[in-house]
Amino acid sequence: MTKDIHWADKFAEKIIKWKQKDEYLVESGVTPSGIVHAGNFREIFTQELVFKAFLDKGVKVKYQYFWDDYDRFRKVPAGVPEKWNEYIGLPTTKIPDPWECHDSYAEHFKSKVIKEMEAVGIECEFKSAAIEYAKGTFVEHVKTALENTKKIKEIHDKFRKEPLPEDWLPIRLYCEKCGKDTTKTKYLGKYKIEYKCECGEKDTINFKEKPAMVKLPWRIDWPMRWAYYDVDFESSGKEHQASGGSVSTGVPICKEIFNHEPPMQPMYEFIYFKGQKEKMSSSKGNVVTISDLLEVYEPELVRYMYTSKVSKSFDISFDADLLNAYNYFDKARKIYWFMQTPLIENVEVEKGKIEKKIDNWTNNETNEARKYELSKLSKEYQELPQFSVCVNVIQIAVGNIEKAKEILKKTGHNPEYAEQRLQLAWNWVNKYAPEQFKFTVKENLDEIKKDIRLNTWSDEIKELLSETADEIKKGIEGQDLQQFIFETAKKKEIPVKIAFLTFYQLLLGKSRGPKLGPFLSSLDKDFVIKRLRLEQ
Repeated sequence: MTKDIHWADKFAEKIIKWKQKDEYLVESGVTPSGIVHAGNFREIFTQELVFKAFLDKGVKVKYQYFWDDYDRFRKVPAGVPEKWNEYIGLPTTKIPDPWECHDSYAEHFKSKVIKEMEAVGIECEFKSAAIEYAKGTFVEHVKTALENTKKIKEIHDKFRKEPLPEDWLPIRLYCEKCGKDTTKTKYLGKYKIEYKCECGEKDTINFKEKPAMVKLPWRIDWPMRWAYYDVDFESSGKEHQASGGSVSTGVPICKEIFNHEPPMQPMYEFIYFKGQKEKMSSSKGNVVTISDLLEVYEPELVRYMYTSKVSKSFDISFDADLLNAYNYFDKARKIYWFMQTPLIENVEVEKGKIEKKIDNWTNNETNEARKYELSKLSKEYQELPQFSVCVNVIQIAVGNIEKAKEILKKTGHNPEYAEQRLQLAWNWVNKYAPEQFKFTVKENLDEIKKDIRLNTWSDEIKELLSETADEIKKGIEGQDLQQFIFETAKKKEIPVKIAFLTFYQLLLGKSRGPKLGPFLSSLDKDFVIKRLRLEQ
């Protein structure tokens, strides 16, 4: 398959033409100060897709995920006790975990991201700002920034309404006594800084000897890392790319202060929860996480959603649109695996058919296959029933996976790989599905009689029910049964809509339900026959 049709392939190709390197570096990162939501994951996935595109081009590449876990704790997000206001100004690794399950506040949120990355098949090399600053990794770059304070200030002031104070320095210094960055600082040259903290502590330090006390603020730290690690690709959201955002200042700082060419850094659009008008924000609590998605979306489908055009926003849906998401995904999956099918040797007719089909793929079909290729986690094709089929079957089985698999087999579907999809369908039915998709087979005819008047049904309708029962007893199933009901209703001059509604009322107590023929075939035969004969 052509490996240059997806946007990830195009970015990788441009970078390879731009730079000749033994190993390329794709980087992503986040400050673990709150929930890392599905919107944040757009950056993680964008970088991972470009990383995979590099691999597919046969070059050596590394995907580095950098935890900004030495940033100051700025504010208490939704869901965290107000008491944590007392920790504002400390680095996130120095704050206790409110839920008391990890060593620090930062570790709590980092662990969730790592688990979610693993769940959707993302592999990368993790680095920690807290560890790297403590080791003194960036000491020389901190010194470079301090020596170029005036120039960095000029770059920042171009995008500010009010200029930075005259005594501003491009660092944060964490007080040795209280641990917070509530300090006033003065650079004395080389590695020496004088500081005074709001807590009353004052001292002169050598940050080469005590590197953990000094950190570059985000807007300087980010371009510094581009230079230090020689990053080749790192996309970012439009808040960073807006005029005056961190990219506006980061690019000239990288070039003019750290003497390095910035990486390729396209903008990605926001992701919205369907119906939501503002972007997700962990501080506001209006977020959807990858864990939320994995309750109803398969991991490959989650990955597939993020392959959409990076410059366009998309909605995450938990309503009926989820069924369409599965249908589009299944189509892309089938196209990809068909294109991988080995040509059958010595069977020229079959070989010719396959070659002709592949030659006639449209650009859209080929692109969908590539999107799936970048998304896939399975190593071979797995035949799966449609998600909508699983929604119906799992309800008939009342959540029993093994029973649902038996029903799938009975109705002509392959149940071998269906267990996960059945469980996700059951989750969706119980948590998100609109009412029109929910049903329960009424076990007792008396329950039905309370809601509908059987004595008002015409003789023709009762005959249709009885004749259908006779055919089911003879062994008719699935689509043949569907066709029988349709044709018999027309012969008896019963409006087809009324005929089908009657079956649904009699079995579900509702006016609509799953596709009728396969639905009837999925139920216990004796039960259906008795019900259609109005015997129980």
